[in-house]
Amino acid sequence: MAKIGWAGLLPTLDRDSIVPLYLQIYEHLREAILAGTLPESTRLPPERTMAEELRVNRSTVVRAYRELVAGGLIDQRVGSGSRVAHLRAGQPERSPAVPWWVTLPPWRVGEFPMVLGELAAKHEPGRISFVQGVAPDEPSPLAELASSFERVARDPRLVLSYGDSEGYEPLRGAIAERMRARGASAIEPKNVVVLTGSTQGIMIVAQSLAEPGDEIVVEQPSYPGALQIFQICGLRAIAVPVDEEGMRVDHVEAILRTRKPRFIYTMPSLHNPTNATANLDRRERLITIARRAGVPIVEDDPYGPLLQRDLPPLVALAPDHVVYLSTFSKTIAPSLRIGWLAAPRTILERLLMRKQAHDMATSLYVQAAVHDYLERGYDAHVAQLRDELLIRRKIADDAIAATWPASIRISKPAGGFYLWATTPRELRARPLLDASERLGASFLFGEAFYPGQGGDHNFRLALTAATRSEIAEGIARIGKAIASLRA
Repeated sequence: MAKIGWAGLLPTLDRDSIVPLYLQIYEHLREAILAGTLPESTRLPPERTMAEELRVNRSTVVRAYRELVAGGLIDQRVGSGSRVAHLRAGQPERSPAVPWWVTLPPWRVGEFPMVLGELAAKHEPGRISFVQGVAPDEPSPLAELASSFERVARDPRLVLSYGDSEGYEPLRGAIAERMRARGASAIEPKNVVVLTGSTQGIMIVAQSLAEPGDEIVVEQPSYPGALQIFQICGLRAIAVPVDEEGMRVDHVEAILRTRKPRFIYTMPSLHNPTNATANLDRRERLITIARRAGVPIVEDDPYGPLLQRDLPPLVALAPDHVVYLSTFSKTIAPSLRIGWLAAPRTILERLLMRKQAHDMATSLYVQAAVHDYLERGYDAHVAQLRDELLIRRKIADDAIAATWPASIRISKPAGGFYLWATTPRELRARPLLDASERLGASFLFGEAFYPGQGGDHNFRLALTAATRSEIAEGIARIGKAIASLRA
């Protein structure tokens, strides 16, 4: 938008929409004004200039501007053009000429609202996708899992009931037992709440432990779903870098000397997207400095059961200071939507009430089937899955060595779902994604993993959604895209 001075001002008009073009322009500008993107007294482009840029009739822009004037959003004066008005109490007056859906209050969607949709998108024939972090097709849990659902379906009490908000008691007991086996000896069933996916848990924690405007500490890079939720909740992220041993605890310590964030969000085991795992020393140091500062830790641990080495989760080191989140989406299947949180009893009621506001109770039928599967085939399946992840990483490493230039650096830790790549200065991830998609391979660009600026020279490959043979072919296609951009 260089011609009229503001990058990102122009709306993308949907000319096939039933919503008139003038209303689309109005709504886009209204959102920008209310969000503060266009501050008070900002001069809008002349109507003729805006019309030329949007390739619409000038009358369309004139009508959009008139609605903004009617709503108290802009002022128009002869000789000074159109300027953003000084809003009364931060809200415009509603014009009866404008449909109600256009006058809805502004809402936060995060910087990259499309990313979560891409993470859940269906597979496109002919394209090799490294986007979704889902459990691979092999080893498959389907046969045993189907048997578990069949057994549970015979009991109408499990199929036709809501169940408790805390979750199915036998499943909570099985979860607590497995957590104790990983070193979290203080976790009892009464500390566990079953969730409709661990992403629900992130939202519950964000809404329960902080208020809009509060600061939190997050890793950089970090899970886009969490960053999206924090932005939607209006939380301000203080970013801490991640290296091959996980979150830089020395940076956290420096932050806590002068600031009081509401919580620290971290993924210490098989971190998404870098695959890094924090060693025991870093885990203990993080607990120590967080305790000293009186700041709780939110431990997101979807990949912990897949660790190749024995490391206790943070909640095992400080059960009274950590809110723990995990899921069966990565070890069984994401469609189950079964996750859980474990928290100190002092805040569990607060979290549970927030959970009830979301969905009252997670599907009892699915919970019971998962519990049945845990008692039968789960542990053997997870052991096979650990081995499969190592095989897939070896295939990826060999393909990268054969088809990518040495200037592309990749994360060293193996054993998880992801491979994190860093490009040289002259190559950015977004143009590389465009070139790769034209050749039939896709991945996630790095900027989506950053709470602030950065990530334009990074991208993530999820090695689990593709088949073994597709991994090598997809990486080769990306290699061709790299070569085309460097030519």
